[in-house]
This record gives sequence, structure tokens and C-alpha cells, in this order.
Amino acid sequence: MTGEPRYLRVQAGYRGRLRVEVGVFVAVDHLRRAGRLTDAETALYLDIDDWFQEHLPNPGFYADGNTIGAVTWFKDPVPNEMGTRVGELRAILSAHGVPHEVARSADPGTVIYRDEFQVGVVPYVRGEQDPLPVGGPLRPTTAGSKRAVEASRVGHVLLDADGVMQRIPGGWYAAMEPYLGDRAREFLHKTWKDERPMLAGQGDYLPVLAAALSEYGVAVPVQDVYADVWHRIEVSAESVAVVRALRRNGYGVHLATNQERYRAAYLRDVLGYDALFDVSCYSCELGLAKPAPAFFAEAVRRIGAEPPAVLFIDDSAGNVEGARAAGLAAGQWSLEQGHDALARLLARHGVAALPGLAPLPGAPNTTFRERSATF
Repeated sequence: MTGEPRYLRVQAGYRGRLRVEVGVFVAVDHLRRAGRLTDAETALYLDIDDWFQEHLPNPGFYADGNTIGAVTWFKDPVPNEMGTRVGELRAILSAHGVPHEVARSADPGTVIYRDEFQVGVVPYVRGEQDPLPVGGPLRPTTAGSKRAVEASRVGHVLLDADGVMQRIPGGWYAAMEPYLGDRAREFLHKTWKDERPMLAGQGDYLPVLAAALSEYGVAVPVQDVYADVWHRIEVSAESVAVVRALRRNGYGVHLATNQERYRAAYLRDVLGYDALFDVSCYSCELGLAKPAPAFFAEAVRRIGAEPPAVLFIDDSAGNVEGARAAGLAAGQWSLEQGHDALARLLARHGVAALPGLAPLPGAPNTTFRERSATF
């Protein structure tokens, strides 16, 4: 009969990054990354995860990190071999007191994908994201086999913004030359020195910049200069692809950048970094700036990991040393070196992010297969 439930989804009682209730796989993975699973539960979860990677098709909307926020529902009835394994995951949630349910619907959302077992939909309604009820500030789970990540010491990659994720086309000096000519370098070094307290969230940078422009005889409004120079950002498509590949492979990928509050807001709201990264650490919000080891200590606290499990990558040697002093794994890399060099750096730490490049011998390999978040 029309209107009878035709799809089902096993979901926990809290909403995640997509602002809908998280599926059973995601909820169990949250427990795993919070360190709450027993060794036997972890082994069972990884076996089930690998089984579904082999037997359940991967919807295409995961290719870009699921920017449309789709979720998948099983066709009802669920095949017995799939249902049995999902039942084992539900038992793990029950053992840890995580409420969950079997939701059924004839019309769970706008259908954008179908295969033999499931549909992918864009939900009609979304709520507010809930705090994760698993103990500790975890980033959202991602598709991809978790076994290699579980075996690797590194489970998170923490990336700088300027020089790693993005560049100023032509460089800062060239961007400022239309206003100051051959005094651009002198001016920028002065304003960067004046900016340092604002990087740690102390004060308002625009009045400071306006005063410097006036001192150097620039009559253009400060908001116009700021938008033209400080917002002149070219995001590296290759770096974005690496971030998405790492997340698909199950790693947490996070941002660590020194920014005053206006540029931080631009990175968040205009460049969309909040959606790209799992946890974003802006110095103006932490009240601490790189290379202070305390910055990195606070970053790993927000990530919800131990320092050795986090690999930090920055174009500044000083920042890399600050991260190492805080106990993180760290390496220096910049966009000018090319992404093959970045892949080799990741591989030295047992992390494979680019096709065709394996980690060093003895380091766990990862694949680019994704698993649907059906449950």
C-alpha cells in the first residue's frame, strides 16, 4: 500500500555534523575514538566495517566529502547477513548506554542515489548538532576503512592554512604594492608586528591597520585595503583533495592557523573551512598563537587525542619545533614543494593520502574506498 514504510535506518539518539541523528556505524566509531571500546569490541567493529566495505556499494556523493549532507537508508527488509552484523553493532551501543532506534519511513528525503540495498537522500529537516555523548571532544566520523587508522600511531593530521592550504597570489608584498609601491615590504613587516597581540585574540586589528595606513599616507578606506589584500586568498585544490582523501580514509583532519578574528571569520564563513575540517583551531579563538607549545596542547585537547597521535604540518620551521615540543609528530612542508613531497611526508608517518604512494615499509597502508553511512 502506498505510504507504508519502505526504508529503515538504525540511528543513535543524538545529531552529528549533518544535523541529523548519526547512524550506528558513526556512533560506534565515536565510542572507538573516545577509547571506550574493549579490544574485543574494537576487533568486531573493524571486521564488520571491512565486511560492509566489500559488500555495500559506495554512493557517489561521498567523493567530495559529502558536501551536500546526504544520508543513506536501507531498503526494507534488510538482507539477513547485513541485519545480523548491524545487530552486533547495536549490541555495542547498548553495552555502552548509547540510546538508538530503528527509524522507518516511506519518504525519508529527496532521493539522489539508489542501489540494490539502499537509497541516498537529502533530509527534508535538520536540527541542531548535539554534543557527542561519548566523553571528549571528538571530530565527526568519516567514511573509509578504519583498520589502518586503528593500527597507525597517527590518527589525526593537523594542517596550517597559509602556505599549506592556501596562498596569496603573487605574495603579500605584490598584493600591497598598488597602495605603497616599494614601501610595501616595510609596511607589512610593521603591521605584522603590530598584529601579534590580535593573533592571540587581544584587541581589534582594523583600527591598528587603519592607523598604519594613515601613517604611510594611504587614503583608501581600511576596509577596502583589507578586503583586497587580506582576503586575496587562493585555496589549493590539491591540498583540499588531500584533506578529503584523508577524511575518507578515516583520519581526523584539522586546521591550526594564526589569524586575527576578521581573517579567521573569512576562512570560516567564505572559504568554508569549517565544513572541510573536523576541528578548526584559530589562534585568536584559542588565545594562544603558534609556535607556543601551549597552542598545540590546546589544539590536541580540542581534537580529543593524545599528542603523539597528531601529525602537524606547517611551512614554518619554528611552528614545527613548537609542535614537537608539545609532543606532536610534525613536519615542514609548503605549497612550493609540491604535493608529491607532501605525500612522502605523510607516508613517512604511516599515512597514505595520494593514489599510488604507499607508506614506508612497516607502516600501515590505506585505501581510497569509502563506506556508506547507511546506518
